[in-house]
Amino acid sequence: MDISDRIEQIKKEYPQIRPFEEEDDIEWWNEGLDFIEAGKLNEAEETFKKLILAQPNHSDGFNGLGMVYAKKADKPAAEMFLREAIARAEKMVANGDMDIECLQMIHTDLDRLLSE
Repeated sequence: MDISDRIEQIKKEYPQIRPFEEEDDIEWWNEGLDFIEAGKLNEAEETFKKLILAQPNHSDGFNGLGMVYAKKADKPAAEMFLREAIARAEKMVANGDMDIECLQMIHTDLDRLLSE
């Protein structure tokens, strides 16, 4: 299953989430990180899936979901979502919408995953 198939699957799980219409995208990022820190990986997964749908051009939801799957020891899914986060972050950096340091942090997460 590739990334577009996974996104379609997520859309079916949360049909109520519409792109660019949610107000909670920054809160969802922080909430997802808090869930990861607390070991609540299923809750984190749900939060980041919603974030992907709410902000499909942003890297945060993909990055967060990659981190969740890394914690769940699903390396193929983690790698796929981190690579997608990098692709989206590269576009954001090129457009001046993100600092290069954020992109570098996602690369670090992927490098760590691949070295395990």
